[in-house]
Amino acid sequence: MLTVVALVPACGGSGIDADLRIVVPDNNVREEGVECSGARPFRSIHRGTAYSIEDGAGDVVADGELPAGQAVNADPSVDWGVERIPTVCVFDVEVELPERTRYRLVLPDALPVEFERGLLGDEPLRLVLSG
Repeated sequence: MLTVVALVPACGGSGIDADLRIVVPDNNVREEGVECSGARPFRSIHRGTAYSIEDGAGDVVADGELPAGQAVNADPSVDWGVERIPTVCVFDVEVELPERTRYRLVLPDALPVEFERGLLGDEPLRLVLSG
């Protein structure tokens, strides 16, 4: 079973256009920028994986399927010096959420992650999976 950790600031507003960045820290060796799916233990996280977002009462307020993931350098402070490097697989999801105090991201084979309404700016809400 996977555990999900949320890194989310708090905010307010009437409705929320949320950009979520779901990060799968699998450290799989890939070329940066290529399409990816989660590697072990995150094999169930890939393009087409169904997700839902529930409010604090457990009502589904948004749902959909993950888009293709993109491989991102797992440690940008390192100049790997090669094309294939340790990466994380990142899924960018745009959703419209009704104003609620609490939300929960639900993915198959993962523990739900609870997060609070965030201060939305230029940066996506970053949700990092852990296993």
